[in-house]
Amino acid sequence: MAKPVVQRKYTLGERIYLVEILKGLGLTWKHFIFNFRASLKPGPHTVPTCWQYPWDRREIAPVFRGEHMLSLDEKGREKCIACGMCARVCPAQCITVKKGKVKEGEEEKYAGKFYPASFEIDLLRCIFCGFCEETCPKSAIVLGQGYELAQYEGKECIITKERLINNFKAALDSGNLKPPRKKVPVAGAKEKKSLKSGDKKGSKAQEA
Repeated sequence: MAKPVVQRKYTLGERIYLVEILKGLGLTWKHFIFNFRASLKPGPHTVPTCWQYPWDRREIAPVFRGEHMLSLDEKGREKCIACGMCARVCPAQCITVKKGKVKEGEEEKYAGKFYPASFEIDLLRCIFCGFCEETCPKSAIVLGQGYELAQYEGKECIITKERLINNFKAALDSGNLKPPRKKVPVAGAKEKKSLKSGDKKGSKAQEA
């Protein structure tokens, strides 16, 4: 059964809309007078203005999730072992990793037995959720503080392995690296381990 249509009847003032226009003008003048008085006061930071980008830049929080980077260890070796966990957990499916095995004589370049032969991230699809950073077992992939990501062509928004490593080196030189991520202990993990060890001991005792 269709619901009856209720037609609202507007008053003359609502139909003219003059009162609402005057309210908006009054609010505009209120802010104008406030800013004008603030500009006459001596001292810095008295006028509430916008940041004059790109000359003025805000301080970014250490946990900000910006452009990605592949970190290196203390010896300058690549941490990434190309396990593909970041690509599997990514909800936007924007990460592509190709696995390669470390050859003899190249052990000084990589921290593990495997390394990413290619590592690409499509920034046009990335939602900067940070899942890749959280799931990485080696803390290799990090979302840094780079936020100026606009490009003229779509292919320039696909960052390669070389660019990811260069991002880490630039952040290291400028001192803008994130603090190391703290691993959150899983609730009941110790009890599970103790139970498992107890079950093993019990099974060995029964076998004996």
